Amino acid sequence: MTKLKNNVEQLNTLIKEGKIMEAFEKYYGEEVIIQVNGNSPVKGKDANRKREMIFLQEIEKLNSADINSVTFGGTEDNVSMTEWAIKIENKDGIKKTIYRVNVQHWKDNKIINEKLYFCGDQKF
Repeated sequence: MTKLKNNVEQLNTLIKEGKIMEAFEKYYGEEVIIQVNGNSPVKGKDANRKREMIFLQEIEKLNSADINSVTFGGTEDNVSMTEWAIKIENKDGIKKTIYRVNVQHWKDNKIINEKLYFCGDQKF
């Protein structure tokens, strides 16, 4: 569990610093499956990298990324959950706070499955 906590802490630090793609490359497995708000899952690192890049193109500035809570567990002690409040700004100066929870399943120090749950409208 200590290794999991360290990985999550390092991952979250990169995200808070705005190094989202660096975090993705370092901590996500090649066969990762990511599902957003119950939509169809996106399979594989390449497909998810493209999905992430589309999202990041909407953001001009990361004003802050605050963690409200982090939880660890799972039957194999391989699950982390992080609750975020992320303040962003688009190219037109419109500001928004994104509230989300990431539920991550880990194997061999990489995220192999992630579900993202957003609260409210997440589009600009």
